[in-house]
Amino acid sequence: MSSLKYHEKRQLEKLFKMENGYLLDFSNRTFQEFMQDVAGVDIYSLQYDYESGSKANRLRAFWNNESDEAVVPVLEALIDLSSADANSSQVEAARRIVNRLRSETVPPFGNSVSGQESVFTTPLEQSSNASIYDVALSFAGEQRPYVMQVAEALRLAGVKVFYDEYEDLWGKDLIVELERVYRSGSRYVVVFVSREYISKAWTNHERQSALAGRIQRQDDSVLPVHFDDTQLPGLPPSIGYLDVHNMRSEDLAARIQRKIRETSEFSSI
Repeated sequence: MSSLKYHEKRQLEKLFKMENGYLLDFSNRTFQEFMQDVAGVDIYSLQYDYESGSKANRLRAFWNNESDEAVVPVLEALIDLSSADANSSQVEAARRIVNRLRSETVPPFGNSVSGQESVFTTPLEQSSNASIYDVALSFAGEQRPYVMQVAEALRLAGVKVFYDEYEDLWGKDLIVELERVYRSGSRYVVVFVSREYISKAWTNHERQSALAGRIQRQDDSVLPVHFDDTQLPGLPPSIGYLDVHNMRSEDLAARIQRKIRETSEFSSI
């Protein structure tokens, strides 16, 4: 059972327009696909058949039955989907709820207790926050064919690149591991922005981690590239981006290499 409190559920229900059994603008089919994609569950199975069995009641059953760890990605994705039409104060209140749930399942990243290093402090953080990757790639699965070509070109050029298929993530806590990589483990994070990207829970976790690192260091580490005209939540609109509609993957890889090389040359001065 999640630790959502009564008043938090009421806030979320209002944001997600759950009155009369509805949930945002989901149909039964799209809600089923959404929950399968984000949470890996069949929301129309018997375990979520609560009261009338409506979409709203099935979501209520999900957050009543499942752990905070399972509920957080679903709430994040729903908040992002509802944020365009919702009152900003409602959205911020919902994000605070998610942050509370996350803080109870994952120890604060990089914190220390009583002057001692946290047990979650990594060798990466102990070495003056030096990056172990030159660049990390954050993308939705729909764009994998293009991103895979970029990753391969970078790897062949000797760039230390974080690309999920190159990593052994078996058995690791992905919430912790991905936050580490995207927040402090990479000099640059290339975010492949698309409609699909901002609708998924895991890519939003990567995005939030990357932006938190950018704010913390006050640097230019987040490099957006766009497949469409979708805006990246949390990134100032004044930040320059690349349009990859007609850019070959090898050309983008070359641009990334140049960016890394310029940084290396500057730091050696």
